[in-house]
Amino acid sequence: MKKERSEKKSKTPKNKYILMYDTSESFPDLFEVVKRLVEDKLGSHRSGLMLGITDLGMGPNGFIGAFFMLGSNAIVINRQPLNLVKNRTPELHKAYMFYLLLHEYLHASGIIDEAEAWHTAAGLSLEVFGETHPVTRIAENFSNIFRDIVQPAFGYMPPEDATIELIPGFDRSSVTYIQ
Repeated sequence: MKKERSEKKSKTPKNKYILMYDTSESFPDLFEVVKRLVEDKLGSHRSGLMLGITDLGMGPNGFIGAFFMLGSNAIVINRQPLNLVKNRTPELHKAYMFYLLLHEYLHASGIIDEAEAWHTAAGLSLEVFGETHPVTRIAENFSNIFRDIVQPAFGYMPPEDATIELIPGFDRSSVTYIQ
């Protein structure tokens, strides 16, 4: 009986967001999924955004994964935890990238309150990806999943170089006038 159920589960067709996510390989690819998801589910859209990656540092009690500054058009992602996730838990790297983009895009789309953005990202992730998908697991329990990334409580130094690397072609579906 259990075998029959698991076979039925695996034959369930994937929704369009999972298919898009599965074929995504870069920040711009993942961002297109995020934008489609938010527009379809919430009716919100924001175009003309840029993505920057920089070293924001990490502290003894945690880190800032990414941020969106109100009134700007840029999402900025912290390179250090991004690289740590890639090296320590590569199976979560893509889901981590997606979650950061989703959460910050919700801010860019008008959800300013941090708790509301977190709850909205978790709800959308659960609805679209299901409870066992890495994106949902990250959205629902970020701090427990990445607790081993927090550095020990000694020697925090802010980064000396605050250069932001811009990701080319990030919001490509919004920029149709440049060929």
